[in-house]
Amino acid sequence: MIGLKHILAWYADVPSDLSASEGRTFTGDKIGYTVWIIVQGLSACIFLQLDQNVLAAFSGASVLIISFSFYCLVSGRPGIGYFLVNGQSVLAVILATVFVGLRPGFFLFALVGLVFCTLSEWVSRRIQRVGMFANAAAFIGALVLGLMARPIAELPPLWELIFATFNGAATAGMLGMVALTYRHMVDVAEAALESEHQKSETLLHNIMPPAIADRLKQNPKVIADSHEQVTTLFADIVGFTEVASQSSPESLVTLLNRIFSQFDALVDDLDLEKIKTIGDAYMVVAGLPAARPDHAQAIARLALEMLVAAERVSQETGKQLQIRVGIHSGPVVAGVIGQKKFAYDLWGDTVNIAARMESHGATGRIQISASTAKLLNGEFELEPRGTIEIKGKGQMATYYLIGERKTTKPNV
Repeated sequence: MIGLKHILAWYADVPSDLSASEGRTFTGDKIGYTVWIIVQGLSACIFLQLDQNVLAAFSGASVLIISFSFYCLVSGRPGIGYFLVNGQSVLAVILATVFVGLRPGFFLFALVGLVFCTLSEWVSRRIQRVGMFANAAAFIGALVLGLMARPIAELPPLWELIFATFNGAATAGMLGMVALTYRHMVDVAEAALESEHQKSETLLHNIMPPAIADRLKQNPKVIADSHEQVTTLFADIVGFTEVASQSSPESLVTLLNRIFSQFDALVDDLDLEKIKTIGDAYMVVAGLPAARPDHAQAIARLALEMLVAAERVSQETGKQLQIRVGIHSGPVVAGVIGQKKFAYDLWGDTVNIAARMESHGATGRIQISASTAKLLNGEFELEPRGTIEIKGKGQMATYYLIGERKTTKPNV
């Protein structure tokens, strides 16, 4: 039993420098060569008993040829074995047909050789085609010889039946094995392709909205869509430069990933669209690519949850993390431009004003514009801040978002 385990382990062992497909071919060749050596050895004994001395001698020589091919395989020269075994197979088909005719079915092995040529990883596709042609020529040549010429030394009818049964079954079995091997290879390849497709789809959908990604795949050109009413949020970590100066690069990136990952989860929960991060700034929009009537309310809820998440991360890490949030509602243009490292982005005054709401806001607070406050329709508690100067826009009334009301009432 221990000896059998060692033998099976040896057959299953594959050199580490071979690819997956080469490893399958390597294992298959080891098993195939072993079976072929046994078959040729038995054939030599049977032919010798039947006084088929030429075929017995050829089968005996085939044992040596295949054994040498086996040695070439395991010693790192598998291509030599490919040529030797194919040559032996082609010659065996012709020789057996000349001596014992078609009825024993030896000519069928040319079909096996033809199909097996396509499985080899040791030679080029061109050499594979040559091997396939040689086996196809041997098959046709054997048929012509068998039909036109009488065999040199016919076998007894019983042995013809035995060989025909064995050779037919062996041919069917080996062709079936090839079919199953190909089916398995196709299944593995399709599974790997589907897995890679899913990975690329997930990655692409992380870069841009699925609807935009689908449009880009169908027609890879500039995408620019106008959206009349969306709400945009900018958040920034206050004092990040000081935090960065006190942290190693690895811990800094880990910290950013920790807090932004929590923001990402909140964005997903509220079905919003994260646009990008720029350093320690975080940008989100609601109302695109598909419009939604509650875009302002959804962003307001996100902003409140972001304050909570930032405080939680601050307590867990011991870092003084506070964020500043700005929100504004209005029209934007959204789309994808460029040919390399493209990304879904927003343009327009709404984006600029939302960024100003954040940069001119207060630490730990959420500053919103009057347009966003109007859309909230009394559903949230607001604190008037007054007016602030916005570059290019002049004085604008702003509010601090305090929280969501448990019961709503319209604005006065």
